[in-house]
Amino acid sequence: MEPHTHRKAVTDKMHRQRVQNVAGTMAIEGLMLSEASRRNLDRYASGQANYQQILAELKAKYQRAE
Repeated sequence: MEPHTHRKAVTDKMHRQRVQNVAGTMAIEGLMLSEASRRNLDRYASGQANYQQILAELKAKYQRAE
C-alpha cells in the first residue's frame, strides 16, 4: 500500500514558474533542461505519472543490454 500524500493544487502559472526555476538553476551549473525532462516534470505535476513510474521508465530506457 502506498503512503497517502496530500498535494496542494498547483496552477498552470505556478507550474511554469517552478519549471523555469529548475531550468534557471540548472543553467547556473552549465546544464540544460531537456525537452524529455520538461515533459516528465509536466507529467508529474499534472498527475499523469508518479515518481515511481517516471523512474521505472528512465531505468528501462537507459538500462544497458547485458
